[in-house]
Amino acid sequence: MGNIMYHYCNVEAFKAIIQNKTLWLSSVYNLNDYKEIHWIKEKVLKKIQEITTKNNYEKFNTFLKFYENKQPNVYIASFSQGEDLLSQWRAYANDGYGVAIGFNTDYFKENNLIKTSKVLYDENLQEKEIEKILKPLFEMKDRFDFDSYEFEKFSEKIIDEINYLSAKSKNELFMEEQEIRLIHNPIIVEDKSTKRFIFENNISPMMFRAVCGNLIPYFELKFDNFENDNEPILEIIKGPKNKFIDQEIRIFLANNGFYNVKIKVSKSSYR
Repeated sequence: MGNIMYHYCNVEAFKAIIQNKTLWLSSVYNLNDYKEIHWIKEKVLKKIQEITTKNNYEKFNTFLKFYENKQPNVYIASFSQGEDLLSQWRAYANDGYGVAIGFNTDYFKENNLIKTSKVLYDENLQEKEIEKILKPLFEMKDRFDFDSYEFEKFSEKIIDEINYLSAKSKNELFMEEQEIRLIHNPIIVEDKSTKRFIFENNISPMMFRAVCGNLIPYFELKFDNFENDNEPILEIIKGPKNKFIDQEIRIFLANNGFYNVKIKVSKSSYR
């Protein structure tokens, strides 16, 4: 993976990201293409159905009940390896009036609550990953107490791995996006004694924003703590229709703590 990943956004989002030194990681359930969350799930169900027999039915049926009931607690922020992709300008940067923020991938590797992953588009590799994840379940003896706490915890570990794979996998039709994702998987526990939900291993409190009649949960990822040799932002690419004046954007960046940032211009020619 290269050391820069690009977040395409409009001018308003760019201003907020720089001033607040914050990225938002949103639930996978609120992606632009809602089918994404079912992409790996459908493959997992098919794989289990293919191997289910009368002898192992109880094992797989119990596992699938756990799988269906455990909603993925996965939150992501999306980037691209491509610094000047026409499709990204059009879809995410206000039709080219916005910018692409070039983030330093090495900076986020220091946060052990965040995983940085290239999106996996190859279906053959996705199938191999699924087989690898499900192998312990397939190899487990069919005679076991599947109602036990041990089997539930065993299943949860596998389901967490499936959900992580789901968070970094997409249909190969989207390969042109060259997507990279920051992935956060907090533990959310319902505490009935206090009548509240408790968060463990989370990067911030869970926040909510109202969008188009929906309530969207997200976590805030701060990038306000850094040294000169590992700055979070390395460059800004101005979109093909962007109107920024270089000197003014340098002042804006520097006065918000980002002095050593290169300013580049998109080579895309569309207007």
